[in-house]
Amino acid sequence: MNSREYRQLRQRRRAALLAANRKRNHRDIEAERLIEFAVKWAPYGGATEEEILVHFGMTRCRFIERLWQVIPESNCVDDEMSRLASAYPTDR
Repeated sequence: MNSREYRQLRQRRRAALLAANRKRNHRDIEAERLIEFAVKWAPYGGATEEEILVHFGMTRCRFIERLWQVIPESNCVDDEMSRLASAYPTDR
């Protein structure tokens, strides 16, 4: 194994460890799915009405309302919360 392969191996192991530690253990599985979905779409300005309807069967407005109901019980970090707040504002 050369140094490049070793470095890549270490990076993959570190990424896997970080991903494992970032897993949320939310009591409500639906809430967990909702948060993961919202986080995934946040860099793109939030999920579209169609995506939300297909995945959760609710309007965007209801999705945002439900998202902000379950976030206080989650272990979202501050930067994640600010990204969610910009993608899913509550003042609509």
